[in-house]
Amino acid sequence: MASHPEPISLVADKQALRRQIRRARIALSPAYRRDAAHRIARHASRLLKRGKRLGGYLAAGSELDLFSLMNAALWRGAEVYLPQIPARGRRLWFNRLGAADLWHLHPRYRIWEYAGPRLRAERLDVLFVPLLAVDRDGYRMGQGGGFYDSTLAFRRRHAVFGKPLLVGVAFDCQVVTAVPREPWDVRLDCLLTESGLRRF
Repeated sequence: MASHPEPISLVADKQALRRQIRRARIALSPAYRRDAAHRIARHASRLLKRGKRLGGYLAAGSELDLFSLMNAALWRGAEVYLPQIPARGRRLWFNRLGAADLWHLHPRYRIWEYAGPRLRAERLDVLFVPLLAVDRDGYRMGQGGGFYDSTLAFRRRHAVFGKPLLVGVAFDCQVVTAVPREPWDVRLDCLLTESGLRRF
């Protein structure tokens, strides 16, 4: 969130941690990645209920792939929504994934988006949140774009809102003792890795 200048030391800490975690994540073999993706789909099974609105994401770069999880959710009768970057601002929309070929490539960020019916994060039941690093208290560090910080700001104002359940998704190698925290950070409710589903 550009309106909050960060101390130089905090910026340096974030940059160093991002480099460290990216190296660890890139070092994972394709076979390990595939196995981890199948494991997280199994660990998340009790969240993938018929009629529930689930927010997912399409993996970028070395992120953990949610294809198996989203496929299992659709098979169980859940609704799957994917993020859409807004034309202005940083508050994401979430578009319902359907059978029609409504894919398009975002012109600036070069990521695929789906043009289904859209809603805000507040109306999701579960949101699987991508991240770069996460600590043992449930605080995440993202890629630095601020999209999820802006999207989930309502959780800071309404701490007892309860929806959506925020589930961070990561490989075990992305879990650290502590990430640099800022006043606008929103704590995750759960963490999903190849080792299991953990509640904070």
